[in-house]
Amino acid sequence: MIGPSIDEPDALTRIFATIRALLGKFTRNDERIYMVLLAALTGLIMGAISALFRFLIYASHEVFFSHGTTSPFSLSSITAHPFAALFQVSLPFLGALIVGLLIYKVLNLRGGHGVPSVMKAVATGHVNLPPSMAVKSSSSIITITSGGSCGPEGPIMEIGAVIGSFVGSKGELSRERIGTLIGCGAAAGIAGIFDAPIGGVFLALELIMRDFAVRTFGPVVIAALIASMTSEALLPNTPVFPFLQQFLQSELMDTVQFGFGQAAMFSLLGIVTGLGGALLVYALYKAHDFFQSLKMPTWMKPALGGLGVGLVGLAFPTVIGEGYMFVNDAILEEFGFAQMALLIPACQFLLIAVVKIFVTSLTLGSGSTGGSFAPAMVTGAMIGAGLGILCNYFAPNFSPAIPIFALVGMAGCVCGALGIPIAAFLIIYEITGADYRLMPPLILTVSLSALVAASFRQGSVYTLSLLRDGFDVEEAMKKVVDPLSRVPIAKIMSKRFTTLSPEDELNQVLDALSTSDDDAFAVVGEGGHLVGMISTHDLRAVLNLGDLGAAIIASDAADTHPPMLYPDSLASEALNIFSTTDADGIPVVEKPGSRQIIGMVSRVDVLSAYRQAATKDQ
Repeated sequence: MIGPSIDEPDALTRIFATIRALLGKFTRNDERIYMVLLAALTGLIMGAISALFRFLIYASHEVFFSHGTTSPFSLSSITAHPFAALFQVSLPFLGALIVGLLIYKVLNLRGGHGVPSVMKAVATGHVNLPPSMAVKSSSSIITITSGGSCGPEGPIMEIGAVIGSFVGSKGELSRERIGTLIGCGAAAGIAGIFDAPIGGVFLALELIMRDFAVRTFGPVVIAALIASMTSEALLPNTPVFPFLQQFLQSELMDTVQFGFGQAAMFSLLGIVTGLGGALLVYALYKAHDFFQSLKMPTWMKPALGGLGVGLVGLAFPTVIGEGYMFVNDAILEEFGFAQMALLIPACQFLLIAVVKIFVTSLTLGSGSTGGSFAPAMVTGAMIGAGLGILCNYFAPNFSPAIPIFALVGMAGCVCGALGIPIAAFLIIYEITGADYRLMPPLILTVSLSALVAASFRQGSVYTLSLLRDGFDVEEAMKKVVDPLSRVPIAKIMSKRFTTLSPEDELNQVLDALSTSDDDAFAVVGEGGHLVGMISTHDLRAVLNLGDLGAAIIASDAADTHPPMLYPDSLASEALNIFSTTDADGIPVVEKPGSRQIIGMVSRVDVLSAYRQAATKDQ
């Protein structure tokens, strides 16, 4: 567990304490500035780690998978070197075997996605993330560089979350601020990988933190900007899609003339990419269930998945690895070829999309470490390219360029698989140079993809694993934001309360008011049956009647249909009733449909419960 030692602070803790003390001498708002500095430090670290990830992936692609290299292990060298094919089949197998041994045998860790664990930690407030999570995520670089069909985005978010938790713990921050630094680390990781700080910010806010408040926005932005600048400084001129700028400067961008015709095309793209995203989620968890059912050591299962990837790669070498270079080479660099309206290339692209989903399910479903973001992007690009060729075939006069379809398809499939519409739109918009002409197609495609994917599956790649374990992130986040949503009424209701009989006269009601500390009284009939409630507000109305009010009895003055609660109701429901009505007390009855009163809840009870619940979160 990461955290400062109580008895004897370590060196890092003393350094953070010294920085904080120095800040206090120069500004009264040292807490905010201190938080900004820690966010910047998190961004700096993650920028360097992101650059390392990018370098290792780029280097391995050049050695093993690039068609332009003279390496004897490259696909382009198979004819000259007969053993290259065997090597490329065994490479994903060997990489997955190493990962399996490291994660399951040596470190004895639980496999699978780490992002859901981060989401759960932030949602529940257990923000001291173990270093082992970063170690497990770091092993994904072995999976990726050996040809596994996955990406670095999920692992880099996990590593960033651990770094943010570590920095926040050493800085002696509160749980809430450590949670913010976890978001800073995740945003910084994505910003460093894609050189897309805005997309990284919204990915962290939308996926990890689920909080767009001003107090969290500033530090996350700073961390993402620092990470992006650091990564670019350490590894300049190495964008994810090297030929993207060349395409964006070509005349093919002028083919985006968003009107009814193109709106229909991108609507279709949104529907198809939504289906593709849902299929990716389905395939991943079906593969996970299949590998879980196999009667073999856990550490061997990733190797079996890697062997499957290698064998499929013999027929479809383009699905090996994360796939960004194939998108770049097949669509962006040769965008003149992509403009050819041929049905055969359309079928090829769509087939590759299906195969990419299959090999991704083999890689991640078998237990190898890696992210699903890159496979979703590549799958979306293939779907977009295939659909774009068909549109150019049937409507060549007003169809956008095929690479436009591919770029927009990336956002659609990422949204469909990961459930992050805002971040999916912004990341693609940012890496494509923020050309405004792409905004309408992106918004339309992402919106429809989100709707279609949500109608086919309950959760995303990340949330479905949590839902399968019985954990709902949305509900948990509500409990963190509202402490009263964790408190049952049975825990705070008072079983001692003042009651009146339905036949009690006004003077008896007033006597009860003068001798009791209660602000509301239950009018109870035979057998504890609740007739109604009388509050001080109701009594004022009766007293205003003057002498006429003397003839009124308790049952006449009572509200016979008061709001009621049950033992398993939440204190947040009581707060909502007090906030929206004039009730001074709320009766608690046995169950829905019953009028058998068993307790009473006052405003003071709710306030006390809030203070206690909030104190536990500190």
